Amino acid sequence: MKDFLKGSFKVLSSYTTGVFLFSFFLIAPLSMENNQYLWLSILSFIMYLFLWSFMFQQIRKLGIYESKPTTEIKSYPFKGLVYGFAGFLPYIIIEIIYFLIYVPNTSLALTTFHGIFRCLFGPLYFLIRGLNYTWYAYLIATVMIPVISMIGYLAGYYDFSMKSKKENKKEDEDFLND
Repeated sequence: MKDFLKGSFKVLSSYTTGVFLFSFFLIAPLSMENNQYLWLSILSFIMYLFLWSFMFQQIRKLGIYESKPTTEIKSYPFKGLVYGFAGFLPYIIIEIIYFLIYVPNTSLALTTFHGIFRCLFGPLYFLIRGLNYTWYAYLIATVMIPVISMIGYLAGYYDFSMKSKKENKKEDEDFLND
């Protein structure tokens, strides 16, 4: 159970770092009068790339560690998907609450909650905006984080990395030195 919580916390902390960075750099696009939403989408996509890279590496390392026979942790290829859903669960709960209680332009509290909700899904804003804020846009955005976690864990579980592929290529081309 302790190992499960550690893996889930890695997903949660990676995504929360992306949200923090998005919120930190949010002031620049908001201060622009023209093309504000375009700049928000660009910032969101940059934060998404950062999030992908950071989370992928964290979960890949976890997959490498857990797949070793010397560890006594039960691992299976799609464990990263479980880590992803468990780690993203606080955001999923906030999303469910948002869709149950939010009514546009009703009170200051709900408007503030709407702004906080948008910041929490900031690294995925480009996707949500690209799909016109529909219910399935939020569903796809919600599933993206567990999918990143699953791909990272699979890469670690099967010990796949681009670095090892490049090294193998260099070894194959070594015949010219003879």
